[in-house]
Amino acid sequence: MQPYIHQFANFLRLHMDSISVGLVATLLIIYGEHINGYFKKITKSIPFLGRFALFVLLCSAGYAFLSSQLVKLIKYFLHGQADLALIGIIAAAFIVLAFCARSGKDI
Repeated sequence: MQPYIHQFANFLRLHMDSISVGLVATLLIIYGEHINGYFKKITKSIPFLGRFALFVLLCSAGYAFLSSQLVKLIKYFLHGQADLALIGIIAAAFIVLAFCARSGKDI
């Protein structure tokens, strides 16, 4: 059984970029509305054009920076895991995100 686990873990390691982007993208899809709502709440005292400019900045630069840094962090964390732990962490992460999406009625 150990060779199959090792082979599957190596397959996951080869696709670590896609897995990391998938996790971050799913996370941002689930919680992006909450982030935007909080941002709207803290900028409501700013005039419309200023709020609009800040929102464009948040969406273009803020989410891009957040995504790139989270992808790097997740890849770094996952590359250091043992075979069985890697498989378990990736599976658990997607299952937890599915439950978060379900509880938020995104599914």
